Amino acid sequence: MRVVVTGGGTGGHIYPAIAVCEALRRQDPTGDLLYIGGSSGMETQIVPAHGIPFHAVTARKMPAVLSIHTVRALAALLKGYSGAAARIRTYRPDTVVGTGGYVAAATVLAAVKFGTPALILENNVLPGRTNLWLSRSAKKICVSFLETMKCFPPGRCELTGMPLRNGIVAPEELTKQRARVQFDGLSADRFTVLVIGGSQGARAINTLIASAAPVLIDQGVQVLHQVGPTNMDESTRAAEAAGLLDGRSGYSMRSYIDSNEMPAALRCADIIVCRGGISTISEATANGLPSLIVPLPTAYADHQTANARATEALGAALCRAESNLTGTSLAEEIVSLQMNPHRLAAMAEASRKAGRPNAADEVAALALGLTWNN
Repeated sequence: MRVVVTGGGTGGHIYPAIAVCEALRRQDPTGDLLYIGGSSGMETQIVPAHGIPFHAVTARKMPAVLSIHTVRALAALLKGYSGAAARIRTYRPDTVVGTGGYVAAATVLAAVKFGTPALILENNVLPGRTNLWLSRSAKKICVSFLETMKCFPPGRCELTGMPLRNGIVAPEELTKQRARVQFDGLSADRFTVLVIGGSQGARAINTLIASAAPVLIDQGVQVLHQVGPTNMDESTRAAEAAGLLDGRSGYSMRSYIDSNEMPAALRCADIIVCRGGISTISEATANGLPSLIVPLPTAYADHQTANARATEALGAALCRAESNLTGTSLAEEIVSLQMNPHRLAAMAEASRKAGRPNAADEVAALALGLTWNN
C-alpha cells in the first residue's frame, strides 16, 4: 500500500494528518507513506520530526476578499498543483488523504487527476471553502458532527471524529489525584479547572482567568493554566498583580503543556475552559471531560461558535460568548458546576459518548478500504 497524506498551514491540519499516518503504520506496517505539505508551513519541521517522509510544494492561503493577493494565491495554488502532480506521477499512490489547508487542495486535485481515490477530513461543523470544493472529487469525507453531513454529497460521509495522536487519552490507572500532583501548585483532592486557549494561548481568556482565579481559589477550586509561549511575560505580570504567585497553592501556570504532559492535564481536570477549536474539543471529549467553551469571535465564518454550540447541544459543554463574560461571571459559572456534581457528571457522560478516541484508526481503515477497492 502506498498512501499520500497531505495537510498543512496550521496544527489543526498537521497533527490529525500525523495521527492518520501513525494509524496507517499500525494497520499496515509494510506499507509506504509520503506526506506532501507546504514549503513554508509548520509541517516542514513537525512532519520529518515524526519520521515521516516529507515532500514540500508551494502553498498560499486564499484571501476572503478579491484583491491582488487573490491572483498571487491562485498562482501559488497552480504552482503547488504542478509540484504535487509531478510527485504523485512518480510516487503512484494507491490513495490520498487530505486533512485541510491549501496544500491539501492542490495535492488532492492532482491525485484525482491521475485516478487516485481521495479521502478528506472536515472536522468543523461548518465546512471550509476548500473542502466544499474538494467534496465533489472525494470518495470519502470524514466528519465529526452529524450536522456536517448535510453540506456534502449524499452517501460519502462517515462519522469518524477528529484523528488524535496516540496516547492523548490517559491510561485508566492514572487517577485524577495522581495526575494533579504532577503539576506544581496543585493538590490531589481539589476541584480542578484546566484552561487552554489553543497551543498559542488566548489573551482574552488569560485576562479572564487572572481575574477569576482568586475567586475560584477562595471557593476551593484550583487552576492549571496554559497561557501560551508569547503570553508568558504578560500573564506572569497579571498573575503577580492578582496575588496568584505569592506561594498559595491552587494556581499552576504553564507557558505550554506538551504532548507528553497533556494526557495527565486532561485527566486531572474536572472541567476545561477553552476556545472552540475542534482539536481541543475532540481531545476533551475523547477524555470524557466537560467543557466551558469561549469561542474565538474572529474565527473564519464564526466556525468556533458553531463547534461549541454543537457540542453544547450534545450536553457535553457550555458555550459562552467572550463579550458576555467577566472574570466574576466566569468564576460563578465554574463554581456553579462545582456545587452541582450531578450536572457535571451528566456533562462528563455526554462528553464520553461524544468522544471518538479511535478516530485515527477509523480514518486509516477507510483509507485502506479505498486502496483495496480501487
